[in-house]
Amino acid sequence: MKKVQFIFGIHNHQPVGNFDDVFQHACDRSYLPFLKVLDKFPNISMAFHFSGSLIEWIEVHRPEVLALLKKLVMRGNIEVLGAGFYEPILAMIPEADQIGQIQKMNDWAKDRLDYDIKGNWVTERVWEPHLTLGLRKANIDYIVLDDYHFLTSGVDPQKLSGYYFTEQEGEVLSVFPISQRLRYAMPFEDPQMTIDILREYANEGGEDVIVMADDGEKFGIWPGTWETVHEQKWLERFFSLLEANSEWLTTTTFKKYHSAHAPRGLVYLPTSSYFEMSQWTLSTDLGQKMDHLIHDLEDQGQAENSRPFIKGGMWRNFLTKYPESNWLQKRVQFLSLSVNNTGWNGQAPAQLQDDIFRAQCNCGYWHGVFGGLYLPHLRHALYENLLKAEETFLNAGGTFPGLVDLDMDGFMEYRLRSEMIQLFVSSEKGQIREIDWLPAHFNITNYLQRYSESYHEKLASASSESSTNGSIHDVVLTKEEGLQDKLFVDQYPRHTLVDHIFNSEQNQDAYYRGSLADILHLKSSTVEQAEAGVAITSSATVNDAIMSISKSLELHHNQLFIKIRVHNQGTEALEQKYGLEFNFGLLGGNSPDRYYMVDDQHGGNLHAHGDDPHVLSVSLINEWDKFQVNLKFSRACQLWRAPIETISMSEAGFERVYQASSLLPHWELNLKPGEIFETDLVLSIDQI
Repeated sequence: MKKVQFIFGIHNHQPVGNFDDVFQHACDRSYLPFLKVLDKFPNISMAFHFSGSLIEWIEVHRPEVLALLKKLVMRGNIEVLGAGFYEPILAMIPEADQIGQIQKMNDWAKDRLDYDIKGNWVTERVWEPHLTLGLRKANIDYIVLDDYHFLTSGVDPQKLSGYYFTEQEGEVLSVFPISQRLRYAMPFEDPQMTIDILREYANEGGEDVIVMADDGEKFGIWPGTWETVHEQKWLERFFSLLEANSEWLTTTTFKKYHSAHAPRGLVYLPTSSYFEMSQWTLSTDLGQKMDHLIHDLEDQGQAENSRPFIKGGMWRNFLTKYPESNWLQKRVQFLSLSVNNTGWNGQAPAQLQDDIFRAQCNCGYWHGVFGGLYLPHLRHALYENLLKAEETFLNAGGTFPGLVDLDMDGFMEYRLRSEMIQLFVSSEKGQIREIDWLPAHFNITNYLQRYSESYHEKLASASSESSTNGSIHDVVLTKEEGLQDKLFVDQYPRHTLVDHIFNSEQNQDAYYRGSLADILHLKSSTVEQAEAGVAITSSATVNDAIMSISKSLELHHNQLFIKIRVHNQGTEALEQKYGLEFNFGLLGGNSPDRYYMVDDQHGGNLHAHGDDPHVLSVSLINEWDKFQVNLKFSRACQLWRAPIETISMSEAGFERVYQASSLLPHWELNLKPGEIFETDLVLSIDQI
């Protein structure tokens, strides 16, 4: 009789910093119901991976999930797959952290489940050949990647029914391919279709194995899947079919199969991830072209045959596509390398290491079909853990240089730090890249600017009607009508201390939309260390006029003193408006506990628009985190206020996300040749 073996793997994960109700919902709709169904089928073998961030939450709030997991592990139903504990993209962290994160997961499984992990789920299946070394040093024997990795390496699609060896510097690692065909069928097609696909691989030897390993959330949380998987009992019917066909179809685990079978050969896999990821990493223009190419090939019936020859970008492209991602990743990496170079010889304080590991959780660094990088609370959690780790590092005797190129862009950044505030000033244009309120471990400049995304071309055809058919990659929904009218793209990096010069015809709405006709053209900037701060000098032109803008920054305790000097160095009078942009991301733009005070008058929530005349002070209040950000002006200004809102894709469709509150205080310039405009500002942060 022709036979085949089948490995069914599930990866369950929630990001560091996700909301409690999301964790609860995931447990109620996916993780616990799945385990309860499996509990009814003692003869079915599977593999499960739970991420460390999810484990830590479950241990406190839903211990019954882990209790059932342990029962099924002890009964022999489940193989436990490991990974980096807090679900990092392994390729973006130092090798010492790769080993540390994996070992932390191995130790947890041994301590809590009495289980020895031998195989790893690779986060987002992001693979780079050098990862072999770290995985082997962490005592991992095998990993699971997509069949796409193998196809782009030239492996015959008919030979993806086992595992392969790969090696780096003599270290050998086994790699199992995941069937994309099964990923797309389960649970979106009738369970019998999966059985029929598996039957195609059955042969007389019966030694071949087919793998389907994917996110557990697609079995109850993704749109429409609760109804399909549990109400219509897709999962229970599938397990019943596995039992009914057990004469020729055997469920097994990676560990069992690996210990009993030889590899199919040696393979060298290219830097890659799953197919969809390679498109998401591309620039907007290239992403759209790749999407059109794929649809053209599908229409021609050539998509499957063309897959080995189509390759988009690599995961690290996200670091160039989104400078905010790169900045955060480099900030965490710099601290990690600083810790590793202290001479502590692996004996860094445990809390310091764990906080760094948490700050490496992948979800806040990239964006595809899920919100990811676009979700402020996920980025906030990463910054919070980073700032806690920096505090521990300094208290343990570590030090930071005051000047370093943190983000590897060729321009140095000045780090200014008091006991209350930390900030980074770029030497490129003298703009502030980050401001941290240290008592709350809160980056108040944590936001994402408005980018053009390749999927935005689908916004016009998006529907608010939910669908239960098709993969999440094909669903085009919207959470809110009229989003296309709020789709704007920023034309410059939205940092803080951005200079603007414009004429009186411009208004607050143009500023909000990102269409402000700024006539300032910076030619060069110099940033130099000064007492308690930095001095910034920029040369610029306005139309044909030559001018210089000088700013001095001094940080004392909880106050940043800013002195501004605009000098008309040309031969013509300068009659324009000068503005200095500030952007603050305090989370919760529509929350009643986060709001403006403008000259001691309530100015609405942080999502509000405003065009306020003769302003001497403005505060952004964050009652939830118990602090407020204040700006005080020595000269009364006209103050424009506008939210920065992004429109991004999520698992439930297009959504509008409040990122930050943008402020543009500005003043009239009436400068004759040689005249100077001067004003002072104080940015302070106070506990409340």
